[in-house]
Amino acid sequence: MQSKKVSNENRIASMSALLVAVASDKKAMRESVDALPLEQTMTVVEAWMEQAAPGEAEA
Repeated sequence: MQSKKVSNENRIASMSALLVAVASDKKAMRESVDALPLEQTMTVVEAWMEQAAPGEAEA
């Protein structure tokens, strides 16, 4: 998804597939993702990735 060689359309399709793959209700997630404008899909995926990333250890 982060490769510069991948088109934006393919990147967004991959992001949508990622959201559907991790959803507990895949049908509802697919419908929700399909209803979003493309740029909103990127925003949602980026927010999800930030929240899902493990945090850094605190000293």
